[in-house]
This record gives sequence, structure tokens and C-alpha cells, in this order.
Amino acid sequence: MRAALRALGYVFAGLAAVFLTRDIVDLINGGSFEPLTFGFVWHTLGPTSLQLAEAAISRYLHPFLWHPVVVTLLLWPAFVVFAIPAALLFLFSRRPRRSGLRFRSD
Repeated sequence: MRAALRALGYVFAGLAAVFLTRDIVDLINGGSFEPLTFGFVWHTLGPTSLQLAEAAISRYLHPFLWHPVVVTLLLWPAFVVFAIPAALLFLFSRRPRRSGLRFRSD
């Protein structure tokens, strides 16, 4: 289980690195930092799935979840949206610490 979470964390971290690299290249070439938003990336990859997600969340879960919550997430930079789950997956997949100190007896 721990290995699967860590592998998924690497996938999210890789996606975050790709989007951050793209934003930095645009900064170097254009002179201004305008990162890709998560909503733009989702709309570019699948506009119909974005519309279906809006309808499903608003209708079957709660309208409050779409407009203030998901819309805010869609306006965040894409590298941040992928970096947060990566950090959480790495955090939850680490080995538990040993309790207590071990002393050497000479």
C-alpha cells in the first residue's frame, strides 16, 4: 500500500514539475509570470468532462461545492493543484517512526 501511494505521489509530483517548468519557460521567454490554471488545463484536455463534472457536482452533491470550492480550485495554478496531493501522498506513505530512543550499552 505504501509503495502504491508513493508511486502515485511521484506521478503527481512529475505533473507538477512539468507545469512549473512550462510556466518558468514562459516567464523567461515572455517576461511575466502567468501560470496555467488548472481549469484551463482541464478544459484543454476534456471540455465535456468539465461540463459534466459541474452538472454532476451541482445536482447530485451540493451546488455550494461547485461554485465557491471547485471554481476556486480551477483558478489555482496547475502546478500547485498537483503539488499538494503529491506532498500529501508522500507524507502518508512514509514509514512510521520508531517510538523511544535506543541507547548503546558499552
